Amino acid sequence: MEDKIVIENSKKWIADFVIQHNICPFAKHVFDKNAIGYIVEKETEFDNLVISFFNRLAKINYDTAFFIYESQYPDFLDFLDFYYTCEAILEDSDFDELYQIVAFHPDYIFGGEDESDPSNLTNRSPYPMIHILLRDQVERAIESHDDVNSIPSKNIEYLRKLFK
Repeated sequence: MEDKIVIENSKKWIADFVIQHNICPFAKHVFDKNAIGYIVEKETEFDNLVISFFNRLAKINYDTAFFIYESQYPDFLDFLDFYYTCEAILEDSDFDELYQIVAFHPDYIFGGEDESDPSNLTNRSPYPMIHILLRDQVERAIESHDDVNSIPSKNIEYLRKLFK
């Protein structure tokens, strides 16, 4: 699929699901000011994907970004292997102080949840992707929100009511 279509589908998901349902109360601001980067990865080999992840991470010039793996990881568990590898390397690097990452996948399933549970929708996206967040912006967002710790539980409750 063309990168432009992949990016448009990703933007549509953010607008029509994440923002419309207020899954992330911080998304609308960066989305509206076009401060989100979308990078469609073309590498296919695991080691090259990891190298590319960190090369791209070093060059981010957006408030937040999505690294999109359109065709590399149709299997959720394979994607998690890749994600956890990147996360482990990130934690052992200087980048850890700068970035936080979050996994999204069309078949995302939280550990211990049934695959059909609507709570999984919070991390289901049109493509496998890794969301890159700047830690300092995450900290500012947390400080500006009354009860950031309640966001996940409120999302779960909302989605279970909406989709059951």
